[in-house]
Amino acid sequence: MSLRDRVRTELAAALEACRAEGLFSGELPEVALERPRRPEHGDLATNVALTLSKRAGKPPRAVAEALARALSASKLLTGVEIAGPGFLNLRIAPAELVGLVSQIRRAGREYGRGAPQGGPRILLEFVSANPTGPVHLAHGRHAALGDALARLLAFAGYDLEREFYVNDWGNQTRNLARSMWARYMEARGQSVPFPEDGYHGDYIRDAGKALAEEVGARYEAALEPENLDEIRDWALSRFLAWIKATLARFEVRFDQFRSEAELHHSGKVRELLAALIAGGHTYEKDGARWLKAIELAGDERDRVIEKSDGTLPYVLADIAYHLDKLERGFGRVIDIWGADHHGHIPGIRAGLRAAGRDPAGFEVLLVQMVKLLRDGEEIKMSKRAGQLITLDEILDEVGKDATRWFFLSRRHDASIDFDLELAKKQTFDNPVYYVQYGHARCCAILRRAFQLEPSLEGRMAGPADLSRLALEDELAIVRRMADFPEDVADAARALEPHRMVFFAYELAQSFQSYFTRLQKVHGDTILPQERHRTGDWRASWDWDKTLARLQWVEAIRMTLANALAIVGISAPDRMDPPASTEGIPEET
Repeated sequence: MSLRDRVRTELAAALEACRAEGLFSGELPEVALERPRRPEHGDLATNVALTLSKRAGKPPRAVAEALARALSASKLLTGVEIAGPGFLNLRIAPAELVGLVSQIRRAGREYGRGAPQGGPRILLEFVSANPTGPVHLAHGRHAALGDALARLLAFAGYDLEREFYVNDWGNQTRNLARSMWARYMEARGQSVPFPEDGYHGDYIRDAGKALAEEVGARYEAALEPENLDEIRDWALSRFLAWIKATLARFEVRFDQFRSEAELHHSGKVRELLAALIAGGHTYEKDGARWLKAIELAGDERDRVIEKSDGTLPYVLADIAYHLDKLERGFGRVIDIWGADHHGHIPGIRAGLRAAGRDPAGFEVLLVQMVKLLRDGEEIKMSKRAGQLITLDEILDEVGKDATRWFFLSRRHDASIDFDLELAKKQTFDNPVYYVQYGHARCCAILRRAFQLEPSLEGRMAGPADLSRLALEDELAIVRRMADFPEDVADAARALEPHRMVFFAYELAQSFQSYFTRLQKVHGDTILPQERHRTGDWRASWDWDKTLARLQWVEAIRMTLANALAIVGISAPDRMDPPASTEGIPEET
């Protein structure tokens, strides 16, 4: 049970005592806890006295005073103060607070993990890039967000699967085939007009050469060959394999890949059209068939679901695909789309409602664009892929961890400026380096301690006098770690994995700055420095305090590692120090 849950339990007991005394009747109110903006106001605060005031028929401060009396015997809380109109500021007993260090060390990788949530199974669909080329920059942000969200939800106790929807049907695949044939003919030494709406970029030219090398003259013709389908399938297979390889390199995984073509071949799209017509949810106009999206979902316009030439637009297939998700037993379907797809959402909702499904289970996270910079200047072009900036290029230059960090450094609906030069820096200016170095510093301190006093390694498995963690900086970091389980749960409910990035940075920042104050303000160090190692220094050094601090450091390391793991960023044990080592103590 987290510290916050324990405080809620104490407050529930106090509320029960107040109800028994006749202060109020009915059910116990929910207790909201938050951290005060100013540390001197306590560890946690609640407005429960204000919310209960009306039912009790008393002023909020009178209710707060009754609750404070009921909490006076608490061993968990050492102080309950009434502030403002009736807020309760709560202080956790230091002995209870530092006890969290042992709890974290026992839990290890499981610290912060939520209990199984129950509720509907979740299907998270993300990336779903057209298999007509490489994974580009925007796809990369979708991939980082989707993977981090999946990790977060799973860690918080939700049952979910990850899915990639392969858009291997429709005009884009025909355009791909025609583009490929043109480049194939070019590789065969023949010039044919390149399609106006074709796919450009060096990757298409390279694929055309590969096709020519593989099949020779098979597809040569004065006009487009009859068997463009074979070229299309060859290209789709090649580019989907490329997409999968890039995502695997980015450490993004999926439970399944679903094909749009297979959805059409199964007959489900045509079956849906027939059902919508039979249900009276469509009408004919200008030779086309329209879905009554305005009536069904308050859409800004009705949607064409069958064109005048009998072809079916993508919106009908998308409705069928989302119905298929629900039919597979997923009660909650979450999609990650580009912000330019926002107008597509009402049409899907209308189709689900027309098919007899509640669209409330359909959720979409709209992701804003990424602007790629180098030393503050925007990068417009890619050397290898025409107008595309590929995820592979970013990974080549800055690596997986920095790429994930910068993609996750803002909420999904905020745009991102991704500066490549900053992402590569091995200095504290680079936030991912800063946080990873915090984890590596913890590991270095532990290694150094065991070198200086080998007996400490064995003692780490036993108890320590954690009351020796008496500095406010040390207690403040424990309070921040105490928030981690609640932060995980809140981030999962809000579908906001970027909160884990913020948590990791704040924890690392508190830990890194701790050393400066420890030495300059308190004249102290975690480990004996060279100046201390004179005479019989082992006998004079306070090893009990060191042991307490080492267990505290290990708890910080574990919490940092867990936060980074949720967003798919590694927590290295060793790192080169930054170019400037000013303020870096010997113990690192």
